Amino acid sequence: MMKIGNIEFAHHFTCAGAALTVTILLAVTISMSTAACGLFNSNPVREKVVPRPAAKSVDPYVLGSDDELEIIVWTQPQLSGKVIVGTDGTIAMPLIGRVPAAGLTPDELKTDLEKHYARYVHGVNATVRVSDPASHVFYVLGAVNKPGVYKLHSGEVLSQALAEAGGLGEFADAGKIRILRRKENETVVITVNYNVVRSGGDISADVPVEPRDTLSVP
Repeated sequence: MMKIGNIEFAHHFTCAGAALTVTILLAVTISMSTAACGLFNSNPVREKVVPRPAAKSVDPYVLGSDDELEIIVWTQPQLSGKVIVGTDGTIAMPLIGRVPAAGLTPDELKTDLEKHYARYVHGVNATVRVSDPASHVFYVLGAVNKPGVYKLHSGEVLSQALAEAGGLGEFADAGKIRILRRKENETVVITVNYNVVRSGGDISADVPVEPRDTLSVP
């Protein structure tokens, strides 16, 4: 009985050891499977959706000094051609002389030209196109890679303007970018912490750029 008991005891120990081994192997297998799933399911690209303020409607183009215009008076080639808005804000047109243009939209100038030419042309129909929006520019100064004068595109914002200027310089202070905006009788200074734009924390700080703005990067 003792021998049998010993055999039975040894058999029980062997079974217990085998069970323990199976348990360990099963745990290792599960752990490896979990790690493999994590490896293959991990995504190196993370998407963060930041709500933007509601976009306002794009204002019509307003003519300014140095703009080049293409003016067509239909069936009247002698009255048509390209003109440049002068520093006094006017354009020189055949028959009617100088006509105010700066501060008007192309459609408003079209209406004025038709009124002036109605005295000379029956059923006059004019078209005004901006062939070179030279007045719609902005300036970038300071710690950027390509300071200079750039044409302003419709809906352009600060980040896009800085990208056109080659991006910020190595030692630029992104937290204190200034926008100098000249109004008729005053200059408005807007200071922007551009770090919150780059981090995606506050998209509203990516302010729209307006014609003749000066961006100063310390």
